[in-house]
Amino acid sequence: MEPVVRMVGITKRFPAIVANDSVDFTLEAGQIHALVGENGAGKTTLMRVLYGQYAPDEGEIWVGGERRSYNVAGALALGIGMVHQNFMQIPEMSIVENIILGHTPKRLGFVNYRQARQRVQELLTRFGMKNSPDAPISSLCVGERQKIEIIKVLYLGARVLILDEPTAVLTPQETTELFGILRELKAEGTSVIFISHKLREVIEIADRITVMRKGRVAAGFDGGGVDETAVAQAMIGKQDVQLLQNDKAADIGAAVLEAKNLWCFDGDGVPKLRNLSLQVRAGEILGVGGVEGNGQSQLIDILVGMLQASGGTVTLAGEDISRCSIRERRDRGLGYIPEDRMTTGLALEGDIDENLICGCDNRGPFSRMGLLMRKAIRENTGRMIESFDIRGVSAGKPVKSLSGGNMQKIVLAREIARNPKVLIAAQPTRGLDIGAINFVREHLLARKRGGTAILLVSADLEELMSLSDRLIILYEGSCAGEITDLGTVSEADIGLLMGGVTRRKKEG
Repeated sequence: MEPVVRMVGITKRFPAIVANDSVDFTLEAGQIHALVGENGAGKTTLMRVLYGQYAPDEGEIWVGGERRSYNVAGALALGIGMVHQNFMQIPEMSIVENIILGHTPKRLGFVNYRQARQRVQELLTRFGMKNSPDAPISSLCVGERQKIEIIKVLYLGARVLILDEPTAVLTPQETTELFGILRELKAEGTSVIFISHKLREVIEIADRITVMRKGRVAAGFDGGGVDETAVAQAMIGKQDVQLLQNDKAADIGAAVLEAKNLWCFDGDGVPKLRNLSLQVRAGEILGVGGVEGNGQSQLIDILVGMLQASGGTVTLAGEDISRCSIRERRDRGLGYIPEDRMTTGLALEGDIDENLICGCDNRGPFSRMGLLMRKAIRENTGRMIESFDIRGVSAGKPVKSLSGGNMQKIVLAREIARNPKVLIAAQPTRGLDIGAINFVREHLLARKRGGTAILLVSADLEELMSLSDRLIILYEGSCAGEITDLGTVSEADIGLLMGGVTRRKKEG
């Protein structure tokens, strides 16, 4: 049977880099084919070629047994849809408006919203979403917004579905739901290309696994029976690949960051935080888990200063900072790695020099008498590039052109270089490959050993259990449980807490 997609000898070059070097890739009908590799290995570039965003410099693309040359509109016409890692949404518009944007059904020259709503409602129900099609995108949590991106592609009738890191923002329960949907789509004949760094998930869901390294195909495996270690070794070309873990050997000191009786209400008066209190101590990693939308974002925004609490106080090193600005909090020793590096962590149009001195640009050695000291800024950039292994950088080049892993390294370098007393790390390894994950973990653990108090907010249970000294789970804005001995619980136990089932209720 002819493959649905066959890519032969695909080469794609950019200035100073060959992103794809004579790559062959085949997708069968009704197949889930995983594409894995380190950040910058060429996975997303290859799929953007398939999706029509990039024209290959060399090679051929065959779709449905015919050689094709097309743009994005042509790809959609051929039934090829792509869900990007970074959302393509307009927050102020409704779910249905975002989904039909550019593809509005019309009747007698007018937009047929009734037909669109009905179809979108069917897809929302299929994905287990209780949201109204008329709800604004801005009202959704990150996991829900990811589902909307997938629904949009299905709405457009895709039979080849390209998913770029689809579970990066999902909880384990949401991932299980997504995999159920993907298996249904597979049974109906839809073919799925699944780009991911989560090897356990890849092995669970994929029929075939292709590993890319440095722009080339490094290995191929049949899904299901393959060992995670074999795939990881093929990804990075090294033996003995293991994720770093917290050895809990460092001394834990006094509380550095403390939040007491925090309340936060949304515009409709619904509480997002309910009388929440917590402490983060020097040399400690306090993990915060929970299903997306249970108060994590509001907690972070209040601690950082982007949101004013409805009640309660925040202290840093014994000083009340509840009314302090973001800059004042950062000047007093607060560092922040945001969950969305694209919108909050970086100025995408700025170059690496500008992004590395953000927040420090008004003081020495980077500024003197209101003037930027270019030599000091360039020297700082050189040190950070070397210390944090930031790749793909060239003078004046905007950071938006870098891979996700290198973008995250810029954020990490900037925040750690400040030598913060407290570091808030929100989803710090989301969307990163195993090498980059270990790099981030190494630096977080080094800061812990140096006495920094770290608040780690993550939807990745393995990450929380591997790095945290203590762990709290948020449910509906409150603490559903605190775990001080992580060796006594399983991911299933934590999953119950995430669903609001306390350990006491579970035992009873």
